[in-house]
Amino acid sequence: MAKEIREIGEKNKIEKELVIKVSKMKPVIKPTIPHRHEGYHELIFLNKGAGYHIVDDTKHEVLPPVGFYLNQGQVHCWDFSKIPEGYVVMFKEEALANYPSALDNLFRLRDIFNMPRQANTLMDHLNIFYLDYKADEPLELLSAHLNTLILKTVHLPSLKDHIHPSFISEFSMLKKLLNENYLTLRTSEEYANLMNLSSRKLNQICQAAAGCNAIEIIKERLLIASKNLLTHTNFSVNEVAFQLNFSDASNFIKFFKSQTTLTPMEYRARLLS
Repeated sequence: MAKEIREIGEKNKIEKELVIKVSKMKPVIKPTIPHRHEGYHELIFLNKGAGYHIVDDTKHEVLPPVGFYLNQGQVHCWDFSKIPEGYVVMFKEEALANYPSALDNLFRLRDIFNMPRQANTLMDHLNIFYLDYKADEPLELLSAHLNTLILKTVHLPSLKDHIHPSFISEFSMLKKLLNENYLTLRTSEEYANLMNLSSRKLNQICQAAAGCNAIEIIKERLLIASKNLLTHTNFSVNEVAFQLNFSDASNFIKFFKSQTTLTPMEYRARLLS
C-alpha cells in the first residue's frame, strides 16, 4: 500500500484582488491544522480566549489581552480551550507603499506581544478599522488605519529593543531575502552581494539586530524549515533532506545535529513522547 504523504498545507485567506482584509476571530475552539500563509502578513489581537498558538516550533500560551504577528510563510495553528474574541488583520506589502517605515517596524515585533494597558485603545481602533473595511472604504483610508495600527503595536512590550535605526531596514531586507532564497543560498557572502554590502557590514548589522553573525541567521532560517517539515509532515529524513536541497541525508543530519544536538529522528521522537 502506498504511503500517504502529509504535507504542510497553505491557506490563502486574502483574496487575490485584495491587499488588506480585516475580520473578527471565529468564535470556535476546534483545533486548526498547521498551515502557512504565503504572500501576506498577519496581525492578530485577542481580548478573550485561552489555549495555545503554535508558530513554527514554538508554543505560545494565549493569555489575553495579547497579540501575535505572523510573517509571510510562517507555519502556525491554534488550539483554543476557550472561545476567542478579537480581530485579524491580513495585508500584502503593497498596502504600505505610502508608508515605507511601516514594514521596517514590523521587523521589530516578536511572534507574541502583550497589550494590557493599551488593550481598550487598540480594540477601539480595530473596531473602527473593521467597520471601515466592511463599508468598502477606499484603500487609502484602510492603509492609513494599518499604518496607525503598526505604529501603536510597535511600542507594546516584548519588542526587540536597542536596535540602531539605520540597521532595521537592512536586517528586514535580509530576512525577506532569506525567506525567498534559503533553499538555494547558504552563505553570508551571497546575501551580502544581493544587498550590495560587504560581508563585514552584513555581520555588523546582524550583530546589532540579533546578537549573532549572518551565517547564524541563515542557519536559523534553515533550521526552522527543517523543524517544520519534521513536525508537520511524515516525510522521511531522506525526503526532508531533498525538500531542503541538501546533497544527501547525511549532510542534513550533520547540519541538524550541529544546531540542536539531536538527530532529526531523535527530534521527531521527542515530539511524540
